[in-house]
Amino acid sequence: MPLNVLHLIGGGEIGGAEQHILNLLTNFCQGQITPYLGCLVKDSPFASLARSQGISSEIFPMRSPFDVRPVFSLIRFCREKKIALIHCHGVRANMLGRLTARLLSIPNLSTIHSWPEFDYSSAWKGRLACFLDNITLPWASGIITVSESLQKKYMLRKTTKPSSPPIKTIFNGIPWYDFSEHQTMHTSFRREWGIKPKQKVIGTIGRLHPVKGQIYLAQAIKILTRDYNADVHFLIIGDGPLRSELQSYLTANRISHTITGYYPSAWKALPAMDIFVLPSISEGMGLVLLEAAQAKVPIVASDTGGIPELFSDRQEALLCRPADPEALAAACNEIISNPALAKMLIENAWQKAKLFTVERMVKATTDFYLEIINTSA
Repeated sequence: MPLNVLHLIGGGEIGGAEQHILNLLTNFCQGQITPYLGCLVKDSPFASLARSQGISSEIFPMRSPFDVRPVFSLIRFCREKKIALIHCHGVRANMLGRLTARLLSIPNLSTIHSWPEFDYSSAWKGRLACFLDNITLPWASGIITVSESLQKKYMLRKTTKPSSPPIKTIFNGIPWYDFSEHQTMHTSFRREWGIKPKQKVIGTIGRLHPVKGQIYLAQAIKILTRDYNADVHFLIIGDGPLRSELQSYLTANRISHTITGYYPSAWKALPAMDIFVLPSISEGMGLVLLEAAQAKVPIVASDTGGIPELFSDRQEALLCRPADPEALAAACNEIISNPALAKMLIENAWQKAKLFTVERMVKATTDFYLEIINTSA
């Protein structure tokens, strides 16, 4: 009999964590896992996207970050659907999911996709989120981290009680996308967005948030055009609170750029790029790097979090110190001026990306579910 599992997340945006959940929920073995999705934001765009892919989704709207009233609806839902385990993603989901699971006496686990301290607009909000998360942490039946870096951080904050939940690192996996029409995708995207054919396009994908470091990449583009006389175009795929600040900076500095906003199936934009850059201040794993590797686009990224667990510096990518525009500019210029290096990075990253499959991720997650269920029985 399949195990009914409820995945719980805020669902107010569609980023790496949401894409991770979609990859899980659409690939679980039907004979083993019956997945459900619960979102905590009214009119959740992620719930809508999940429904369009055939995933059973419900919304349990929170009126504030500390609103626990949705617990009553969650309890009713879990009883109706005979949920055997709640899988939480994010601080809000952890609070409600762990409380619901405790009241129902069923196990729960949490996936740590990133470090909460960096996911908020100010440091004190991030510290408050970690503090609140620690309150319900003893109620967790298990913890998944998407990188060894996150696991080490977690081990520093976890409860020291003998009942501390087991922790397991399970790297994200992604489907193998179809880039067989690479040149056609390259040309059509550039034509659609008015990007000049001969410009070198330096691109990034992600929510426009301070933790993602796009402002440092914008500063690096300015250095490239000024110091290296590079004819470059900055392509930004994504949306978020940093958009107006980025737009103002790029316009004021007369930097050739495109900001698409939210772009469904963002991987399809990758062939239009000559270099992909992930300039994050902090990064759990960097799922989009695997997409860039599949697209055979040379990669520059921050040497932070789980990124060096994916790709090694000067083997599969050029890694730079976070928040260092000069280093980002120099790395991009090196790739532009050294085709042999770019070719080597592309081939190595493409081979490495083959290791991070959805099948491996789904199997490891399912095995951990069964371990948690058996331990809690």
